[in-house]
Amino acid sequence: MQRREFLKTTGAGCLAAAAWRQTESRAAESRLTALAVRRVESDRFVLEFSPSEPRPMRILQLTDTHFGDPDTDSKREDQRSFAEIRRLVAQQKPDFLVHTGDFINNDRGPDISFEAIDFFDDLGVPWTHALGNHDIGARSVPEFRKLMKHAAVGEFRDGDSDHYAFRFDVATPGKAQPVYSLVCFDSGFREPNRRVSRPQLDWFGRAMRGDAEQGIQAPCLAFIHIPVVEFEAMRAAGKSRGNFGEHVCFDNDRGDTFAELKKSNRVRAVFSGHDHKNDYTGLWNEVELVYGRVGGWSAYGDLPRGGRLIEIDLATGGYAHRLVFPAA
Repeated sequence: MQRREFLKTTGAGCLAAAAWRQTESRAAESRLTALAVRRVESDRFVLEFSPSEPRPMRILQLTDTHFGDPDTDSKREDQRSFAEIRRLVAQQKPDFLVHTGDFINNDRGPDISFEAIDFFDDLGVPWTHALGNHDIGARSVPEFRKLMKHAAVGEFRDGDSDHYAFRFDVATPGKAQPVYSLVCFDSGFREPNRRVSRPQLDWFGRAMRGDAEQGIQAPCLAFIHIPVVEFEAMRAAGKSRGNFGEHVCFDNDRGDTFAELKKSNRVRAVFSGHDHKNDYTGLWNEVELVYGRVGGWSAYGDLPRGGRLIEIDLATGGYAHRLVFPAA
């Protein structure tokens, strides 16, 4: 990935930003007074955060909604999920939504409905989506993403392949460099590749080295659908708190992902989904590992549906998070 001065806008960057703004809905415009999104490279966005008065930036993590099955029961459950997510967004007032995968059951065949994309686009909040294993299937990823008119999703090219990892650099007025970074990874969908791929880890390593050359050391949060194997190691060591209701499905991850994230000395936390009965958190080797909360009633599991609100203090670099639920 070619590195550039953080806020320098090239001709391509201007075109990308213009294209992005042309696709904003009126609903989104009403919320973009605090957060504006600029795409500056295929794999990089800038989040310009300028609230009317100082406050933390609020990110709502949603995960495992499993929208789109065509049967009557699933359609009814999806409508229930839509209503609860709308209430949750209205109550928590996030600046940004991060969906950590299994947004839709794209692997169930060609009759899957994609109306959930329009629902998210109309929430009036900028959003992004890290691919989950169920998001890949009947429609290709490029086709799927073309339907996402207002989602900020990116990719990078490696050889003849596109890889669906990308980053967001948070900018604040008066700062020449990013004050925080958010990084989204694709954790795969088919055995034996249900993990963050080596090209993505190499991409992340190059990005961190490029940042270091520019003196950028902003803290990072990582978002990955399938949990890394260290979630299980942390639980087994008794260092977690929260609900543990099922085996940790780290699938084909064997530690490479966590090692690369840890090596950056910038990643503060990894947020995951995938296991609907787990929502625990804990600190492992100085990196926090955090499950989201299952968000869709079409998904398995009996935990009340909700999300995880992440608040970032951009002045200090600190962050906090908690589970949140839609009040009736």
